[in-house]
Amino acid sequence: MDKQYTVGIAGHIDHGKTSLVKKLTGIDTDRLKEEKDRQISIELGFAPLALKELGTVSIIDVPGHERFIRQMIAGVSGIDLVILVVAADEGVMPQTREHLQILKFLEVPKGIIAITKIDKVEKEFLQLVKEEILEELEGTIFQRAKVHYVNNNNGEGLDDLTETIATTLQKIKEKDTSGNFRLPIDQVFTLKGQGTIVRGTIVEGAVSEGDTIEILPAKIETKVRQLQVHNTRESVAVAGQRVAINLPNLSTELVRRGDVLSHKGDYKASTVLDVSLQFVPSLKLDLKQRSPIRVYIGTREVDGKIVFFDRNTLTRTNDEVICQVRLEEEVVAKRGDKLIIRRPSPSETIGGGWIINPNGDKYKFGNETIHKLERMKEGTIPERVKENMGSESTITLEKLTQKVGLGEDEIYQQVVSGDLIKITPTIYTTNEMVNKKTIELKYELSNFHLNNPLKEGIQKAELTSLFQKSLSQDLFHYLFEKLFTNGMIQKVGTIIALTGFRPSLPPKWEKRLMQVYKGLERDGIRVDTYDSYVKEAGIPESIAMDYKYYLLHQKIGYELDNKHIILKLSIDKSLDLLMDKTGDNFTVNEAKAILDLSRKYVIPYLELLDRLTYTERNDSTRTWIKNKQHGTS
Repeated sequence: MDKQYTVGIAGHIDHGKTSLVKKLTGIDTDRLKEEKDRQISIELGFAPLALKELGTVSIIDVPGHERFIRQMIAGVSGIDLVILVVAADEGVMPQTREHLQILKFLEVPKGIIAITKIDKVEKEFLQLVKEEILEELEGTIFQRAKVHYVNNNNGEGLDDLTETIATTLQKIKEKDTSGNFRLPIDQVFTLKGQGTIVRGTIVEGAVSEGDTIEILPAKIETKVRQLQVHNTRESVAVAGQRVAINLPNLSTELVRRGDVLSHKGDYKASTVLDVSLQFVPSLKLDLKQRSPIRVYIGTREVDGKIVFFDRNTLTRTNDEVICQVRLEEEVVAKRGDKLIIRRPSPSETIGGGWIINPNGDKYKFGNETIHKLERMKEGTIPERVKENMGSESTITLEKLTQKVGLGEDEIYQQVVSGDLIKITPTIYTTNEMVNKKTIELKYELSNFHLNNPLKEGIQKAELTSLFQKSLSQDLFHYLFEKLFTNGMIQKVGTIIALTGFRPSLPPKWEKRLMQVYKGLERDGIRVDTYDSYVKEAGIPESIAMDYKYYLLHQKIGYELDNKHIILKLSIDKSLDLLMDKTGDNFTVNEAKAILDLSRKYVIPYLELLDRLTYTERNDSTRTWIKNKQHGTS
């Protein structure tokens, strides 16, 4: 596939831009009758330029008249190379300067100068004209640009200009064809038998015939019936290409210039943009807080207000200013997109820059907000992700692409490097967050063990509730599985503990708990109620319940019933006696006599032996089914 590039032709009105494009491509880009009658370009003009080294590139002829600055901005947004056209007989004019300022704000990477109408001045004056032009262009991308003398009437200088276009483009990085498809629409029309056609230059990604796409910001779903690139039908169109798309069963009233085509769900429209702006040095009037402005993004023009967080009035400055634009209508953009702002009255370009966050929030006035936006502007990808996560522990794929401005490849690379962690196909977090929450989770477990040494661990539901506010459910499950897989935690059923933890007596209560134990040991299988022992030892109810839990779960003791506990060693002693003095079977009365137990104790005692599978009840007798010492039948 040919490399895809777009070349813009800019400059003052009547300096020969349209005739230069016609000479280069053979196509007259003045399509409208009004344009031909008035001999000025009103709308954007497009034409294919065939270059032997690169294939076909798109040429955009942008209007030079001040009244059509909107079309000019739409035309140069996203171009790779600009040819600044300056007439030899007039030199740099007011609209040339405004075009230059806009090109600077949009950070167009490369420029070439074409001095036209060279037949209008004496040849010996051409060098002087060139020097005057270069002096005016000092400090712009054109100060070291190659200069070509061009005669649009006889074609003089065109071959050299075409060669420079090709060699310059070869040094420019191609647009990203792997990102999410996005096409700002600059033309909408109908063709008989075809229906609605939209045109634009794809700024990112690719689109194919048959794709389901949506028109933003209206969220109208439609399909791609047919694609044409430079009047040739194609099955796929990619970033950098000028494309016409046939949208079936769609009224032209539902789509307009400035709308954006994308695949469904890839982009989100917004009315609040966090931006970094530079302003023209010759700002005529101060710009006050919440001043009305006109904002140009891609092919969209929309009114809004400017909001400052560190000042109430902006005077002339060479510094970048972090601020916000709040718009009256939604726009579709992503981090890094360029924008131009103009003052509606008096009409003038006042600044431009780029979008830090295309889905901004409302912030407080002050340095805290400025510092936050500076971190979002200048931070590494993980730092920007962190800022956009705010108080959340995870971030959605949508926010990664929209607010952080990451493409699929960038997200993949961040995951590979370990800076980003993929929790689910649509949920991510940072490595820093994983490390932080891992430490917190282990701390909570350690703290639980410290405060509850008698318990085997914490219930998973209780641990989940501890992190309910600070940890998303997705991240909690991810961390839990990670810790378990890495052997850092252990689980028995729904009980969670740090690996290696074993329950033990709390030092503060050890003597009193041992008093309970000694009492149970002393009374053997003729125990009193559990509550009587803990009451005698002066143990509070919460500790008593934990100790009971400890005795039972460590199998140190067993419940005779819900009020009595017998120690295992007492059961073992009684089993020795009972086994020695009975055969394969025995009755309740035999057990009662051998163990010297009242009926109150002997029935629950024998039921406990049944539960422990030492015996099995058969009507009025019990049969031994397990050898105590060996645990075998």
